[in-house]
Amino acid sequence: MLKERYYSTVEYADRYGKTNKELHLYCEIGKKPTIGDFIEAFQKIGLDLELNDFVNLTFKPRRPLASTVISVKVLRTIKDHTYRPTGSDMEASHRTGTR
Repeated sequence: MLKERYYSTVEYADRYGKTNKELHLYCEIGKKPTIGDFIEAFQKIGLDLELNDFVNLTFKPRRPLASTVISVKVLRTIKDHTYRPTGSDMEASHRTGTR
């Protein structure tokens, strides 16, 4: 399945202050990132977060006492128009089933 890449700038608030980091999201072609895509991306980097504020896209840890992160806020998300899928995703899309 082919996917598109999005860059998202997120603000991490932890016990030491706030920092901005870049997060990569991959979505099916023609679809925009959803809340589930963000939660999945956070899980891939080792954060167990849940949505706290839908309007501001703020996430908080499910177990706050076990996490150094206080909150994560999505600041902006943009599509990467230069991204070209490679490898098995690209090969599978070019198969026609005939020889």
